[in-house]
Amino acid sequence: MNRVSATTIVFFSGWLFCGCIYAEFPEVENARQHGAQGRVTLRVTDSTGFPVDNAEVSVAFWGSDSLPDVVAHKGNTDTNGLFVAAGITIHNMNYEIKKADHYTTQGQYWFHRRGENCVQNGRWQPWNLTNTVVLKEHRNPIPMYAKRVDISIPVLDEAIGFDLEKGDWVAPHGHGSHADLIFTYNGAYDGPQVFSKRLCLAFNNNKDGLRPFPLDKASELMSMYSAPDDDYATSLVLERERTRTQIIKSKEFEADRYLIIRVRTVTDKEGNIISANYGKIYGPINYGRMGDAHRLIFDYYLNPTPNDRNIEFNPEKNLHANPGKLQIYMP
Repeated sequence: MNRVSATTIVFFSGWLFCGCIYAEFPEVENARQHGAQGRVTLRVTDSTGFPVDNAEVSVAFWGSDSLPDVVAHKGNTDTNGLFVAAGITIHNMNYEIKKADHYTTQGQYWFHRRGENCVQNGRWQPWNLTNTVVLKEHRNPIPMYAKRVDISIPVLDEAIGFDLEKGDWVAPHGHGSHADLIFTYNGAYDGPQVFSKRLCLAFNNNKDGLRPFPLDKASELMSMYSAPDDDYATSLVLERERTRTQIIKSKEFEADRYLIIRVRTVTDKEGNIISANYGKIYGPINYGRMGDAHRLIFDYYLNPTPNDRNIEFNPEKNLHANPGKLQIYMP
């Protein structure tokens, strides 16, 4: 056998560890050290699956782990949205695809797959696989209230309203007048590694709510184009508790997710929605003791038009006159 798989059991300070050690196939190991020829066809489509022609494609093959050994190529997709990329690499290829009226997308294609016999005759296998990449088109980017919030939490253990249009707490803690989001925070700290904290995000109206989704981090437009009709949750609870040696609780909203929100909802007597506003919050949501204050940090977008579920933001048309310390540039 060319491939070696061994299970190891190690006793250390009373603990039992069990794991697997893999030795690469000889040709794969040689490719990891000196490189092998890789070839892949990128099939570029828009969000509907229609091929995107004449998109500019930039690729980079890693000849080693050193930046000077990166070999870059550039070209355009053909009428079928295809672009063939080839080069010598020790493991992967990076790519960036752009076109006017589309959202730039970036990604990696990995030729090396740990534990697999993925090199034959000096070529990474499978040879010339077709890999589909979505280049989202501009549909209807709109003006929105978009802001990076970095704000002190004025009170603990008390529900506080946040006005998305004003970008501030509601009175008496700020200049807001409409409690779109309701935050309740508490935290106890005994040093940077010994603390407990909890943040609850809730809403003011019947049928207000939120839905979490994974961020499309490959695309410049990381969210979907429009908010869904239903299945909104009424709250989100985040919490983290740890000692110097142990994490007891950890439920955070990380940078790989986002929320679609529905606020300012008005319903009839039967509970049917008459009017609502939609928006999104990109992760992460950061909160807790920062320096001398308890703070809350998150990025949000609000569509000002009732019943319009479009959440595709035009960064050149931010409705906030003062969007905060850091301008929101992502759509």
